[in-house]
Amino acid sequence: MNFSSDTPSPDFLSALHAVCNPKNIELGSVLNESYGRDEATKRNYTFDYLVKPVSALEIAEIVKICNHYNIPITPRGGGSSVSGGASPVNGGLVLSTENLNKIIEINTLDKIVVVECGVVTEHLCKKVEEKNLYFPIRPSSAAISFVGGNVAHNSGSINSLKYGSAKDYVLNLEVVLPNGEIIWTGANTSKNSSGLNLTQLFVGSEGILGIITKVVLKLIPKPKYEYTLAAEFGDLKALCHAVLSITESGISPSAIEIIDEFAVNLTADFLAAKMPVGLSGNKALLLVNFDGNSPALLDEVLENCYELIKDLMSGDVLIGKTPTQKEELWKIRMNIGGALMQGSKVYRDVDIAVPVSKLLAFMESVKSISEHQRVNIACFGHAGNGNLHTMISVDKSSDLEAKYVIEAIDQIYKIGIEMGGTISGEHGIGMLQKKYMPLQYSESYLNLSKAIKKVLDPKNLINPGKIV
Repeated sequence: MNFSSDTPSPDFLSALHAVCNPKNIELGSVLNESYGRDEATKRNYTFDYLVKPVSALEIAEIVKICNHYNIPITPRGGGSSVSGGASPVNGGLVLSTENLNKIIEINTLDKIVVVECGVVTEHLCKKVEEKNLYFPIRPSSAAISFVGGNVAHNSGSINSLKYGSAKDYVLNLEVVLPNGEIIWTGANTSKNSSGLNLTQLFVGSEGILGIITKVVLKLIPKPKYEYTLAAEFGDLKALCHAVLSITESGISPSAIEIIDEFAVNLTADFLAAKMPVGLSGNKALLLVNFDGNSPALLDEVLENCYELIKDLMSGDVLIGKTPTQKEELWKIRMNIGGALMQGSKVYRDVDIAVPVSKLLAFMESVKSISEHQRVNIACFGHAGNGNLHTMISVDKSSDLEAKYVIEAIDQIYKIGIEMGGTISGEHGIGMLQKKYMPLQYSESYLNLSKAIKKVLDPKNLINPGKIV
């Protein structure tokens, strides 16, 4: 059901004006292009109102008003979701958290940071690093994504192999519930065994259970050094065997990333720049990061890693130690999304995670699907924990909902789940992946999820149409 209406209610607007500065309230009809979608789709959803509150108290009052008038609310952070989590699929009101953008406290003694939900992730990372502390979950969207959105999606990053995901750093949350009440879910301590773990209930809930307004994150000491190893491989089998050799060895990289041949070549052409000396640009690529506080120990680990993979490689190994050297080695990885969007192209991102032992079988299956369905699929990502991005590339003139594209997506999800994988490793379910949940979960699990949603949000007004 779409709640969007042609004539906004004067009483509803008056109620909003009573709690919010009128300059922070706009009609949605003129904002659909910028707030009517996220990065998941080019479709703009219509909605009636855009509100940009400045505090949790304002959000609580807005939620109460929407409850009274039965207006659905779509919470919105930076809009970087690629699963449709921030798209107002049921119309109504879009609640942007962009004005809740303060870093409230960086506590260097307790190693915690308290932030409002609208703080840009990259800004947070830089500010804590100025204190020689580290928040390692910096997704590729860090320049535009908000901390609240990262927590709501349990986002990961390139460093997740060593450092985990957002859930591993959240100690406490301030949340506005669907009835307008404000609660704190945990405590600002590293240990807490008091009551139900409501904090982790809201982490990854994608805004369907409440609106996260403040986040307390634990921090760790910042590693002094980070080195990158890059190597090429002539085929997927050698590449995946190299990944397994590293993961089985006991050494501890912060990241193991792979890029298949199609993605390497596409991105190299897009950049129109020479590959780093030693890389041909027409083979699959492995990138491994190590970090720590001792250059001598890191050199030793790099040498051990090289010994593990040297007989599988098809060329030289490259090492990056300086910022410039590392940026050069990572430029292909960091520009794949742009390459897939060049000219008349768009893509659909499937971020299945499979057991690392199934990595080769999964990539070979994806390649077979690509050939059979005649679609281009770039396969790359976080190989160390089996979380690969399989980006299905199509022309804008083709419909992303075309039968051959949907069939390819369906097959990828089916095979990934059959291999013991999960629908999403870090992007969340949103609306795009919702229909695949029964592939992974039992009816009892899904019914329990719906029951939890109904207890907290009986009117289904908070981010409706997502996950369950």
